Amino acid sequence: MRLYENPFYYDIGFSFRDIRKEVDFFEQCIDKFSKIKVKKVLDIGCGPSPYLIEMGKRGYSFTGLDKSREMLEYSLKKADKAGIKIKVIHADMRNFESMEKFDFAFCMLGSIHVESSEDFLSHLTSLSNCLKMGGLYLIDASIAFDWPQLGNGVGEKWAVLKEGLIVNVTCEEIVLNKVEQKILERITVKVIEDGKTKVLQEETISKVIFPQEFLELVNKNGKFEFVGWYNNFDLDQPLERATKIDRPITLLRRK
Repeated sequence: MRLYENPFYYDIGFSFRDIRKEVDFFEQCIDKFSKIKVKKVLDIGCGPSPYLIEMGKRGYSFTGLDKSREMLEYSLKKADKAGIKIKVIHADMRNFESMEKFDFAFCMLGSIHVESSEDFLSHLTSLSNCLKMGGLYLIDASIAFDWPQLGNGVGEKWAVLKEGLIVNVTCEEIVLNKVEQKILERITVKVIEDGKTKVLQEETISKVIFPQEFLELVNKNGKFEFVGWYNNFDLDQPLERATKIDRPITLLRRK
């Protein structure tokens, strides 16, 4: 079974996040670095949109972008149940259009999936066309700061017990081509429900982007300025001084 076609299990499997704390961090970044007021936000690669309820409570207008129709339909139902109106965009983040302009954009949990430098440049151009000047783009992970550990076969594993389910998640990165910096990202979710086990999996081929390479690509695109790198949702932890990297955050600002 494909994981992205089963958003409910994906949502539970990745529910370990402290959404309130992370949105607090969004607002700290906005207060310190944004040059415009923020009302309309865009969640890129939104999946089951775990941020929509918290951001709706805080008065933001939420739009989620994803290439999975199932994820977007799930997000719309979640918003309707919570009494929140949202919008969705069914598109590939590498090349998308929006008539609406946004004040703040974010992409979480390493969700930038591109297969080449050209793909990433196209992604930045697509976003620049709908992000207002002075607005921030916040990226969670997606850049290989821990590159010496890449493809070592260890992977990450965790378990979530929720709504009567046991959900075991395994995330792996397998090197396909060192010269082209291509990896296979595999997510495997095992769900134990009513004594039965379901196995769901998703595989994505992506290009690894290293920090200095990222800065060069941003400079080449020319639409954004680099603001900073921070560790674990803490503006007092710039990555340059971090001894251990947990959740690396990158901030760009639309020129």
